[in-house]
Amino acid sequence: MRYNDNALCAKINELLTAISSGDGEGAAMLFDIAYSRLYAVAYRYCLERNLAEDLVAEVFANIGYIASHYRDGQNGFNFLSKIIKNKYLNTVRSSKLRNYSQLKEEIAATRDGIDEKIAQMDVKEGLKKLDSEEYEVVYCKFYLDMTFRAIAEHTGRSLGATQRIYARAMSELKKYL
Repeated sequence: MRYNDNALCAKINELLTAISSGDGEGAAMLFDIAYSRLYAVAYRYCLERNLAEDLVAEVFANIGYIASHYRDGQNGFNFLSKIIKNKYLNTVRSSKLRNYSQLKEEIAATRDGIDEKIAQMDVKEGLKKLDSEEYEVVYCKFYLDMTFRAIAEHTGRSLGATQRIYARAMSELKKYL
């Protein structure tokens, strides 16, 4: 969503700059002038009152950090709107993920009896040859359709380490295709 009320945008820009410089009163003023409009943006994305309120509250709870990423000259309202959009998308993605401790048990349970989703016997054998961390990453990627970032977050590994483990596993599995 684009917002073009020049006076309001100028004030938001000024307040974001002040907040990034450590002005605590700027956050309260920003809340007063922008909350209802940002709530409207959040509501358009999620169509749920409580979630829209939570998204906007999360933005204002972290406004010091958020303002530190604001570059002078940007449209401040559009900047905040984009953050709300990204927070909504992250909420949607994370709600699709299962509790990772339960997921870890499920992954371990499939280790020996890899289910019938995999048609080729050779690939089944290849999966059995993977070490536990390789198998875990492959399972999350292919069975659960998780992103590398989500896998890394839930396994406590870095994104780079997760991608290296995946590459190593794929290299091993290519021997069985």
